[in-house]
Amino acid sequence: MADSESSTTATVAAESSKPTYADRIANAKWEVKELGLEHNGYVDLLLGEFKHYKMRIAHGDIQKEVQDLLLEYGLENVAETLIECLSRVKRCIDEGRALMSLDLQVLINGLKHFVSIDVKPKMQIVETFIKAYYLPETEYVHWSRAHQEYSKSQIVGLINLVATMKGWKRKTRLEVLEKIE
Repeated sequence: MADSESSTTATVAAESSKPTYADRIANAKWEVKELGLEHNGYVDLLLGEFKHYKMRIAHGDIQKEVQDLLLEYGLENVAETLIECLSRVKRCIDEGRALMSLDLQVLINGLKHFVSIDVKPKMQIVETFIKAYYLPETEYVHWSRAHQEYSKSQIVGLINLVATMKGWKRKTRLEVLEKIE
């Protein structure tokens, strides 16, 4: 019994020490000098998890319509997870933002193999978030009000990243953050 308990404890400890998606995405190298053709490894992990999710649904005694609905919810969950993780990125240059777009396209192309619906509309929310990085600083207050689909913490994360990487004055950053409160 003691061996079983210590084995279980070791497994739990190993699992809890694995980096989460948030860690893997937020800590990915987003300050790349040159955009290559390779996507980040977290994309493969997300695709593997989604494939496993689909397999579990497919092997359950679940009606096809309900399976499709669960897969659609799964896509929405992937999009929300990705936005949450991207909003936690602390440093990123333009090439890194382009890498985020590449990662998203690879993810969309991979997800197409697992679902019968069009994946792109479900992932549009992620693309919009990634593209917001390129807005002029005068547009963030308007953008945040026009995009209520993002949480306040996600918008604050985006603005803090942009302010850091684009060299905004502290006063400008604080004014923008105050206006979105």
